[in-house]
Amino acid sequence: MTRLSGKVAIVTGAASGIGFETAVLFAKEGAKVVCADLNEEGAKKTVVKISELVGKQDVAIAFKVDVSKESEVKALVDKAVEVYGKLNIMFNNAGIMHPQDDNALNTEERIWDLTMDINVKGVWYGCKYAIIAMRKSGGGSIINTASFVALMGAATPQLAYTASKGAVLAMTRELAMVHARENIRFNSLCPGPIRTPLLMDFLNTEEKKQRRLVHVPQGRFGEAIEQAYGALFLASDESSFVTGVDFRVDGGLASAYVTPEGEPTVPLSKEFIHYLNAESIYLPKDGQPQAAATLEEIDSDLEDDYDQEEDENTPHFPEIENAIKEAVNEFEGALFPKLNWSAPRDAAWIASTQTLKCTSPFDVFLLLKSSDFINHDLNHAYDDCQDPPTTRKFDLVLRKWYDLQPSMEFRCFVKNQDIIGICQRDLNYYDFLPAMKDDIELLIYRFFEEHVVEQFDSLNYVFDVYVQRSNQKVYLMDFNPFCSTTDSILYGWQELETFDLDQKQADIRFIQSESEANILSCNAPKFATNMVPKDVIDLSNGQSIAEFAEQFQKAMKQTEQDYSTDEDDQVNE
Repeated sequence: MTRLSGKVAIVTGAASGIGFETAVLFAKEGAKVVCADLNEEGAKKTVVKISELVGKQDVAIAFKVDVSKESEVKALVDKAVEVYGKLNIMFNNAGIMHPQDDNALNTEERIWDLTMDINVKGVWYGCKYAIIAMRKSGGGSIINTASFVALMGAATPQLAYTASKGAVLAMTRELAMVHARENIRFNSLCPGPIRTPLLMDFLNTEEKKQRRLVHVPQGRFGEAIEQAYGALFLASDESSFVTGVDFRVDGGLASAYVTPEGEPTVPLSKEFIHYLNAESIYLPKDGQPQAAATLEEIDSDLEDDYDQEEDENTPHFPEIENAIKEAVNEFEGALFPKLNWSAPRDAAWIASTQTLKCTSPFDVFLLLKSSDFINHDLNHAYDDCQDPPTTRKFDLVLRKWYDLQPSMEFRCFVKNQDIIGICQRDLNYYDFLPAMKDDIELLIYRFFEEHVVEQFDSLNYVFDVYVQRSNQKVYLMDFNPFCSTTDSILYGWQELETFDLDQKQADIRFIQSESEANILSCNAPKFATNMVPKDVIDLSNGQSIAEFAEQFQKAMKQTEQDYSTDEDDQVNE
């Protein structure tokens, strides 16, 4: 049985953000939902989405409402009762955060009045008419969207908004006490900084965004779906003994004093870049596996020569090594490295764990030195660009290591700001993926629409995501150029470049069998060509194994002859 089965809910501000996610979630949990918004077309799209997910046409209706007008709010509640017979849940979520909202000296009276009309009067009207309806239904739950700014001060002024949300908190507490014996519960949902169109329009520069994020312990904006789950709890009978509460879903912001720092980024010197480009491989002693032989077993003269050569060649970059050690401690024992663009994924085979998991400077240096991807970043990143390369600095980025499921990594291809294809990144067969197709597609499209397309300026690009199965959250992993230098995996680049959404529907592709996986991988390990010297690859030139072996033997003999000739010349001299 679903958590809201048999209940009727009104959600205001249902066209986008928290309201959209909550309306959809309420419907999935069994409620009949009235999706109310001033943006009627947006509310109708929410209803369409609900119908697609639930598979029924009568579970939701759209209603246009200006919550600052009492008559329209009354009509909204009346409509819910008329269509569905009762009202059990009222989510007063509609609100504004005006970009001209400022401090006490600069905020215009019209901005103040507009904010109060929508954010305070709108909640009052919603509560008023919901109470009348819920008395006939035997009680219910009323949830009013407030904000963390009503609980703590902020030096980024938005006085009207802050005052309005403080009023919502005070009003909600009083209503909870007045109507407690009528079985009508009132609670405030207090979101932290959430990645919604409302907040992103207000924080319209990177500087403004970072000014907020520095105070959030989790180091990120919250997601609208996380607020929706908070609203779901308050709407359900699970919270039957919860009323008059300021329910915070803020990533710990209102409890914070000192927040964690962001991920460590280490500027790389010219000397370190030269070290990475050098052909020889010498690695730090810290974390290096110890040889089986002891020093006593080695001839003393050879020992002295060996120690001297080792000391001369051992890389000495104390700032980088110390930064790696500090990051390992901060990240509870393990991290993974990357440069400005790429991670050394092609070098994972050389590590003892066969992954990018690093616990010491030795591990990090080994991966960076062994990676063709890193070499490409350093020396060939702009080879296919028309504009000349710009002077750029390289950074080593250290991130906390997580054990992810390769099966849930997906590559998404975007053309003219529309997704034209999605496919799995890992070239193995996973029999459970086809059954998850619709859910994966919905999650990725929703993530793209809410967090990518409006934030990323390019028309054409490729981005990678990870879908967490346990909570159905989507995480952005990487961006790549929309060109042949990016692996098209289960597509062909000619297919992608000529794709026309007007003529063809975008699809999502999975590997359908073990045999298909073997064909795609050519029965070879991933990044197999990165495990041998480039000279060997150049020699192969697309030949068969027998032809390559013959060519390789000839090259080796020629090298031996050249070496012998050089030795003879030196003797004659």
